[in-house]
Amino acid sequence: MIEINRILVLYGSQTFTAQEIAERIWRKTKALGFKGPVLAMDDYSIPQLIHEKFAIFVSATTGQGDEPDNMKKFWKFLLRKNLPSNSLRNLKFGVIGLGDSSYEKFNFVGKKLNKRLIQLGATPLLDVGLCDYQHDLGHDAVLEPWLDNFFIELKEYLPDIKTSNLNDNFIPKWKVSLIKNKESTFNSIDYEDIYFAKGQRNDYLEPKFLTVERNVRTTHETHFQDVRLITFRSNSDEKLEFKPGDIFNIRPRNSKEDIDDLFGIFQSHCIDIKPHYKLLVEEYHDDMSVPDFLQEPLTLYEIAEQYWDLRAYPTQYVFSLLALVSQDQLERDKCKELSSAAGQEEWLNYCRRPRRTILEVLHDFHKSTSKLTIDILFELFSTIKPRSFSIASSALLNGGYFDILVAVVKYNTKLKKPRLGLTSNWLKDLKIGDNVYGWIKNGTFKFPDENVPQILIGPGTGLAPFRSLLQERVAQNIARKEIYHLFFGCRYKDKDFHCKEELEKMVEEGKISLYCAFSRDQDNKIYVQHKISEHGDNLWKLIKYGGCIFISGNSKNMPDNVRDAFKDVFSEIGHLSEEESKEMLQMLEKTGRLQVETW
Repeated sequence: MIEINRILVLYGSQTFTAQEIAERIWRKTKALGFKGPVLAMDDYSIPQLIHEKFAIFVSATTGQGDEPDNMKKFWKFLLRKNLPSNSLRNLKFGVIGLGDSSYEKFNFVGKKLNKRLIQLGATPLLDVGLCDYQHDLGHDAVLEPWLDNFFIELKEYLPDIKTSNLNDNFIPKWKVSLIKNKESTFNSIDYEDIYFAKGQRNDYLEPKFLTVERNVRTTHETHFQDVRLITFRSNSDEKLEFKPGDIFNIRPRNSKEDIDDLFGIFQSHCIDIKPHYKLLVEEYHDDMSVPDFLQEPLTLYEIAEQYWDLRAYPTQYVFSLLALVSQDQLERDKCKELSSAAGQEEWLNYCRRPRRTILEVLHDFHKSTSKLTIDILFELFSTIKPRSFSIASSALLNGGYFDILVAVVKYNTKLKKPRLGLTSNWLKDLKIGDNVYGWIKNGTFKFPDENVPQILIGPGTGLAPFRSLLQERVAQNIARKEIYHLFFGCRYKDKDFHCKEELEKMVEEGKISLYCAFSRDQDNKIYVQHKISEHGDNLWKLIKYGGCIFISGNSKNMPDNVRDAFKDVFSEIGHLSEEESKEMLQMLEKTGRLQVETW
């Protein structure tokens, strides 16, 4: 029997972001006095859904409009043709979709899920919320007002719930306490991976134990951008199975500098939290279990190194937590402002635009920081999430090895200290012989057979999946310049032309056609879209006879510029109208003949 004061929160999450947001929503339901679990969709007993009264679904969209791995079984069940159209007539629900508007199939999964639930008789309390990562406020721009409205609509059915001041109560996920062991037992050197070193597994990934075989810079020392070609080898006799377009996922660790900074903050504010203390995490709510890797005590150093993201910029929720503990009037008022809807612009200017980190915020709000406790801290920090990289080599060359191509993130804002990307800088500093855990996933690209012309557009590190494809086709002895047309772009031919010798050898042997755009080697800037226009006659013929287009690289401007260049080709060479050119581009995307993978 389902209790009336119950809300089910289910998520489909590929990179843990949807899970984190679902847990935030669950926390708000707890503040309203509701019961009910937060679960991955595939971890929920789906037949039970017919008995649920209220539910919130959080769904990410991956790849070319695909559902995340941990909602595939759930989605397959919902699509059963024998399900009655009134199966879910008892359910009142809302769907939050997490997407990126730089992709053609923006929030495709959230839209599909919302539509299917309605088809099965469920009643939406609100239209589907379509969160956009590209927004200045990120997902919160849609998420927060959507949640406020959802709970207002819920009052129509449950008039006794109090929806005001939801952020004024601290609702911890777990019970967290410290074991203050002796420092003599502590050694911070070479901690094992807390997630996988003890043989942990789950249904959605199979971690691999790997060793760094090579870590070389592919750009000239005088070039501003450090790009790394990193080779990993398997630590077992088992061959690594992957195909062109597949993805390598890895979870980074924080730098020693940032870890020392964190414990320095604790020490300077007389907070009794030391790196050798152990953390005990226990279940606090019966509907929020503790993950396996946290079920035995870990040192605070391990948590600081591998669990808390010390380079994340703080959400508005962080400032609501600081406001709860602060005993300084000025700092408390400022934290309340930064956590409020009215203070979003202030939060943007203070946190997101300059990319101010959580550690820098703790320094700035030092009086509030001095009142932090371990349970608040455990909620304050977001967790380190895995990052994805396209595999840049073929398994046919050596199934025990693979490459990734990594642009090291380092840039300046108005803040004095340069901003450093957590994952790329950690990868840059890996030494030959270092051991890591990671896992390989199916990629978003679906390449056709060798007889279909393929137009590959991969400026910068966007080259990675195409290097994998071309190595594979060369190894199979089926690469031909008439089929494989690679458009590569970078700044300088002699400074950041990745894998130059390898690609030029493929050209010499007639394996590929290569079109290079070196944007800074002449006064006028030349980009890949200009090369597309320059070779429009040939590209039109390739597309007319069934050719496919693949775009890989930075999501900022390049994909739209490339799309526009193709529309111009359709118009100028194919003599289509502007509307017909646009429709042709849409047709190519819908049929999988135009695929995009950007970041």
